[in-house]
Amino acid sequence: MADFLLIYQGGDPTWRERPPAQIEAAMQAWSEWFKQLEATGNLRNPGAPLAPGGAALRRNGQGIRTDTVMAEIKELIGGYSVIAADSLEHATELAKGCPFLRNNPDGTVVVRPILQMG
Repeated sequence: MADFLLIYQGGDPTWRERPPAQIEAAMQAWSEWFKQLEATGNLRNPGAPLAPGGAALRRNGQGIRTDTVMAEIKELIGGYSVIAADSLEHATELAKGCPFLRNNPDGTVVVRPILQMG
């Protein structure tokens, strides 16, 4: 089996402002999905949602420039997980069960193979 990174894009950055019952239901769905992946040996790391803010570093010819506004980022990356699967197709099938897609109809889950070094 190989490892795959699931990148959750286009989520709702205000999700923590939802009513507590909605947040609890969403967290329960994530918990159940992770338990299913763990039971089948496909969960490597449940990952985490990403907090707002951050910094983007870019080499600009005279050193490194830090941009904390990050206005050039067009798609919000809301979080990530790492799963194990037999192929990209298998990883894609596993990702289809992700609660992110149910909670964010306009969201995207990007499935990327992780290159094994060494």
